[in-house]
Amino acid sequence: MANSQTSTHLVGEKTVTNAGTAVVLGSGKVKSFTVTAKDTNTDKVYLGASDVASTTNDGLDPGDSLIVEAVNWINLADWYLDSAVNGEGVDLYTVKG
Repeated sequence: MANSQTSTHLVGEKTVTNAGTAVVLGSGKVKSFTVTAKDTNTDKVYLGASDVASTTNDGLDPGDSLIVEAVNWINLADWYLDSAVNGEGVDLYTVKG
């Protein structure tokens, strides 16, 4: 049976309502994704597992990007976002297939 997932670029955004409370980055499986910290952020955002926090990595400054690629699939539900300031976030670009 052929893989039913097609090459599609999806664009979205994710915002952390309450700093210090990580939120799931997204849902579904993708081949790669890029997160870009919003230029309007005033402090860092952090990307990682469910325990992500300012103590688990150096974070992304406003305007910084991170690209994650995989040979197989990446489950966006396994990635979390946190921020140092309420209401800040990232732009999310994903590639399926």
